[in-house]
Amino acid sequence: MLISAPTSDDALSWLDHAGAWLLDHGVKILLIIILALAARYVAAILIRRVVRTMLDSGTRISAMTNAAIRRTEHAGEQERAQQRRQQRAQTLSQVAGNVAALIIGALASVMVLSELGIDIAPVIAGLGVVGLAAGIGAQTIIKDIVAGVVMLFEDIVAVGDFVDLEYATGTVESINLRATQLRSIDGVLWTVRNGEIIRIGNMSRGFATALVKLDLDLSNDDVHVTEVLQRVTDALWRDTTWEKVLLDKPQISGILSIDGARYQRRVTLKSAPGRQWEVEQELRRRIRRAFQDEKISFALPRFQEAGQ
Repeated sequence: MLISAPTSDDALSWLDHAGAWLLDHGVKILLIIILALAARYVAAILIRRVVRTMLDSGTRISAMTNAAIRRTEHAGEQERAQQRRQQRAQTLSQVAGNVAALIIGALASVMVLSELGIDIAPVIAGLGVVGLAAGIGAQTIIKDIVAGVVMLFEDIVAVGDFVDLEYATGTVESINLRATQLRSIDGVLWTVRNGEIIRIGNMSRGFATALVKLDLDLSNDDVHVTEVLQRVTDALWRDTTWEKVLLDKPQISGILSIDGARYQRRVTLKSAPGRQWEVEQELRRRIRRAFQDEKISFALPRFQEAGQ
């Protein structure tokens, strides 16, 4: 069987068909791609604006915290709040933008395949099966991502916060959609999957409470103890060095408990978030010095009591 060589007429016919196809389908495909790119660009801009608007309108600071900030002029708190909003806006915009890009890309691909004359029904069915299988296999990842989005949107934690995640306690060093990393006091870097976080104790928001418990010898004159504690706490409250840290006047409890030859008192101070440990150390130092001067005795350790 002889195969005839293509003639110039065949070449011209093929060029005519190709030109007609390009003018019809090629232009449509190009238009689809251009519109998809434009839609992705517009969607990214709209998403950024919407996310910023939602975060700004959803940011609420309690009247108590506002009063504390005004009294202490705690400039770092407002700066950190602004950084948190920027971080949340950037991450949420990126996630929403990727989802929008995926949807736009999928729709554009289906339209291009249709223009190419490919039956898209089997393709869609196949993608559905693959997507279902991937969704079942990636349930843990999806759970982590959803939890991460909620944490960022609700501004539950932010980089720099000192938090208790039940599994670990420390300062948050990074947050992404999959996991949260925090550095414990002993220097260990913990990575906790967002989907595993059930409860969060944030010690860096609004205010903190410095708590000092005092175990005292029962032989002390408790009226004298109260007078000394009042003098020490008043001096700390008036100290200009601590005016940007202390948010409210110290509170001195009565006798909380009596156990044998000892009894317990407690002093609490409301402080700027994350500064409560400094306040506790300073208060203990001042109380110890004042008690030495006033001959007020702390309770002996229990093993010494047992020895006596």
